Amino acid sequence: MASVFALAGCTSSGNTSIKNETSTTVDQKIQDGITTKDQVRTMYGDPLSINFTDSGHEVWKYLFSKSRANGTNFIPYYSAFSSGTHGQAKTLLIIYDDHGRVWHHSFTASDMSAHSGVSN
Repeated sequence: MASVFALAGCTSSGNTSIKNETSTTVDQKIQDGITTKDQVRTMYGDPLSINFTDSGHEVWKYLFSKSRANGTNFIPYYSAFSSGTHGQAKTLLIIYDDHGRVWHHSFTASDMSAHSGVSN
């Protein structure tokens, strides 16, 4: 029964290519001033979004999030007053120079939670 609840309350979204990444593994794969756009696209696929800085540098953003329903969501009556989720979001930002090489990159993994209900 517990496995049914665990599977029922799990959701993920975004670019799965960064799902298992850490700042260490990203730093091993991406080297500022050396790694090119084509190499990044080969490693991670297309980004979630592409933007530009005020100075015209191209910025690629990759995002992956995974969340799970809190166990209290499955308690009869209690969930009507309090429910929520918890999980982790990972973001990879890459800024390119004028020659199509990585100028700077950053990777973050942040815990996240959401809560709703009367007790909120």
